[in-house]
Amino acid sequence: MTRMIFIRHGQSMGNLEARFYGNWDGPLTDLGRAQAAKTAEYLRDWKIDAAYGSDLCRAYETGTIIAAPHNLAVTPDKGLREIFAGEWEDRPFEELPRLYSEDFDTWLHDLWHARPTGGESVRELAERVRTEVWRIASLHDGQTVLIATHATPIRTLICEWKGEPYEKIQQLGWVGNASVSVVDYDNERHRTQLVMLGEDSFLGDMATTLPKSV
Repeated sequence: MTRMIFIRHGQSMGNLEARFYGNWDGPLTDLGRAQAAKTAEYLRDWKIDAAYGSDLCRAYETGTIIAAPHNLAVTPDKGLREIFAGEWEDRPFEELPRLYSEDFDTWLHDLWHARPTGGESVRELAERVRTEVWRIASLHDGQTVLIATHATPIRTLICEWKGEPYEKIQQLGWVGNASVSVVDYDNERHRTQLVMLGEDSFLGDMATTLPKSV
């Protein structure tokens, strides 16, 4: 078994400005860094053996802040990146329904079959992230691993964790910024056991999440 601790990055400038970042490499806000520090405090006494993070700076910095008390360096990993959003990258959410009405409507109402215009499909993202997470789990059998990543990767992974078909992803919500999800990966039986999902109560009034319009 490998225990995996999944962290969504702290609030980014894209979150604050209501922009669809995708692979756009925008930084954390001051609040995002404070959220990551709170998560680091929450996890301070947990045993963590290794740390990986999306190489996009908002996730990588979040992971670095959380891994620091454990004297761990974060291994940057492109396989953990947010969805590549093509023409949507760094565009304000409010522009998407007007400029890409059909594709954005699919994103809002049929996420599993969605593809940001000119970008990566949610199916492709799910396969990329799932494959990478299992690879990391197999490298660290018997250990606990920190994974700093993004909202859409975690949302696709929730389907596997809950044993739900991917077509039901629309019924699953987004986890909040700097939230903690814990999952045990059974490398022998290739099964997962969900332990904790989207825990962010420790953030108090610092908690933030994506708007309903995304």
